[in-house]
This record gives sequence, structure tokens and C-alpha cells, in this order.
Amino acid sequence: MKSICIIPVRMGSSRFYGKPLKKINGLAMAHVCYNNADKAKYIDRVFIATPDKEIKDYFDKYNIEVIMTSITHKRASDRTFEALIKIEKKYKKKINYITMLQGDEPMINSKMIDKATYTLIKNKKLGCVNLTSIISSLKEAQDKNLIKVVMDKDNNAIYFSREPIPNGIEEKNDNFFKQVCVMPFRRDYLIKFNQLRPTFLEKKESIDMLRFLENNLKVRMVLTKIITQSVDTVHDLRKVISILKKNK
Repeated sequence: MKSICIIPVRMGSSRFYGKPLKKINGLAMAHVCYNNADKAKYIDRVFIATPDKEIKDYFDKYNIEVIMTSITHKRASDRTFEALIKIEKKYKKKINYITMLQGDEPMINSKMIDKATYTLIKNKKLGCVNLTSIISSLKEAQDKNLIKVVMDKDNNAIYFSREPIPNGIEEKNDNFFKQVCVMPFRRDYLIKFNQLRPTFLEKKESIDMLRFLENNLKVRMVLTKIITQSVDTVHDLRKVISILKKNK
């Protein structure tokens, strides 16, 4: 168990309460995410991390391991860190790589998870990797639920924002990118994240990765050409269900 995936989920989303348990083709959305991660060849085991008994009760029925975490976490990465410590203590094993997969990303498949995770494993200089994809429309560019990113020439993130960045993003151009929420960490990097205090821009934008950037720590972006749709609203859920039915 050197490489694990942790899926942090909670019922109390301000935009869409209870979304982890909303059904997609008969399964809870977080369960769809679990199944996708469980198929990844660079992931040895998948865990659900949550503060909610309702979510634990659901996954217990499927014999899927749930790590109970504090309700006070404001960042998914903080919840993932707490889950890691509890997993290591329970199994008396040190985990080398932790891939965080957001539980509202049912369209992220195992190949995408493997691409991000393998990039981290093969390059010992990297501490954290994020997937990224091209912004496909003006509507996406203007959606504040969607995190945009700009990168340097080595594909390291320069900045993340919920606002359209860079200037001119409304134009048709292949150089505008969004974050795709697959985030592998090397163990010491995730520990470092937890040790650092929440930063001004992180809180202002409500984006985990800015804690790294504000402390001069790199986040490597890896491009995927697969188009995905996260679920932040009821409308998003309906859209994902429709897409998945068409592509089944």
C-alpha cells in the first residue's frame, strides 16, 4: 500500500447540500468516483474521507472503507491529511503517494488518475501534481465554480483563480486552462501543506493549491485532453448524467 487515493467528501456543500450521495445511474456520485479510482493501476487502495455518518452508512453497505474526519476542515487537502494519518496509524504503514480525488468529479476516469499519479511517481523532484485541461467555452471561463490556472514554460502553476485568467480568456485560444481535480501528493508535501498556515490568497480565492504557491512551493500541471464536468449544482448533475448516458 505505497500509493493510495483519498476521496474527501461532505454533505454540507453550500451550493448543493448532500451532493456526494446524489445518484448517477443508480450509484451515489461519490461511489462513481470511488469506482473510477479503484480501476487505476497506480493506486493500491481507495478510501473515502468524511465527517458525515450518513456517508459512512452508505459506503458501509458496500464494504468500502471510510475514514471519519473532523467537521471543521475548510480545505479538502486538510481533510485528506487527517485521513492519511489515521490510515497510516491503523495499518502501521508509511504511504509514499496520496492522490486526492474530489468526490464531485464523476467524469474523471482511471486513465486520468493514472496519468497524474505516474507523473508524480516517476519524477522525484515533484511534490504535487494537478491535472489541467483546456477551457472549452466562454461560459466555462466565466463560471466561478471552475478554477482557472496559468502556468510557466515548465508547466508549473503560476496562479489559480475563480476569475477569468489571463486577460482575454473570452477569446478562442488553446492557451486557457482549468484545474481538473486530481491532485497527487508526495507524502512530505502533504505533511508540509498541513504544517503551513492558511494563506491570504488561498482564503480569498478558496483554492487549496494557493497555499503552496504563496510559500514558493511548486505545483506541476499535467494536461489531459479528456473533457470533464464537475458537479457544483443540480444543473451540473443533470448535465453529467446526460453525458454519461450518451457515452456509455
